Parts: sequence; C-alpha cells; structure tokens
Amino acid sequence: MTRKIISAFFALILGATTFAASADAENYKLERYGDIAQVGIPAAGLLLAFAQEDYEGAVQALEGAFWTFGITQAVKYGLDAERPNGGGRSFPSGHTSAASQGAAFIYFRYGPKYGIPAYAAAALVGYSRVENDYHYWHDVAAGMALATGVQYLVTKKGWSMTASPKMGGFNVMGSWKF
Repeated sequence: MTRKIISAFFALILGATTFAASADAENYKLERYGDIAQVGIPAAGLLLAFAQEDYEGAVQALEGAFWTFGITQAVKYGLDAERPNGGGRSFPSGHTSAASQGAAFIYFRYGPKYGIPAYAAAALVGYSRVENDYHYWHDVAAGMALATGVQYLVTKKGWSMTASPKMGGFNVMGSWKF
C-alpha cells in the first residue's frame, strides 16, 4: 500500500511539472518550468526518501545538493563564461545541475523506475535553459555530468565531503564499493 502511494505521489509531481511545460510551448512557460523543476526534482527525491523512512538516503540527497551547488558556483564564478544572451557565468548550467542532482539521487538510490522519469524532467530543465538563451548545450551537459558525478560518489561510493573554512579547503573521504 505504501509503495503504491509513493509511486502515485512521485508520478503526480513529475507529471504535473512535465504537463506544465508541455501544455503550452511559449518560452515563458518553459522558462518557468525550468525555474520550478530545478527545485522540484531534488525536493521530490527528498520527499521520496522521507516517505520510505530512508533517512540515510535523505542525508545523501542533502549532501549531494550541497556539494553540487558549491562546485557549480565555484566553476561558474571561476570561469565567468559568457551566456548566449550576453550575460556572465554561463558554464555550467546551475538550473540543470540542481535538477540533475535530484534525478541522480533518485536514480542511484531507488533505481530506474523512478530515476528515468526524473532524468527526463531534468533534461527538460536543460532544454528550457538553452531554448531561452541562458545557456549553450555544453553548459547544460556539463551541469548534468557534474551533478551526476557528485551524487554518484555520495550515494554509490559512500564518499563524505567536509569543508574546512579555517584551512581554506575541503576534505574528501570515502570507500570504494565494488
């Protein structure tokens, strides 16, 4: 029973966001979808973890989001690449990395049944960013790859990363699981 409720809830969240984007192809609605789904997909993953009382998974989702955001912003500000619309900090796409982190968490923690629809929703976020001239395709691909890599290390390899502000860096600890 609980599994059916979780499946229905998750399908409702992804279905509603996908419908909102595809119901009208106007750029504004597509842009709004990207703005909402960059938060909605990771939130759906976190809700899925809590619904299954998977507290270890919830911590992994939060840790993956934290490190994905931090690394994405560091690269954005470090490179300050020009956007198609003339703005700055194009590479990598922050919206896409946020959405992809949620999708990667869902995929790695709960499998393809939930993960593939989540990745499809994240890909639509990337499309929205390119279609509205905020990013190039390589910005979107880099955001997706970065988020997937970080979440893979956190979820599948058991890596834990900690920041050390006094030392001016961070520490990565983990164990390889084969």
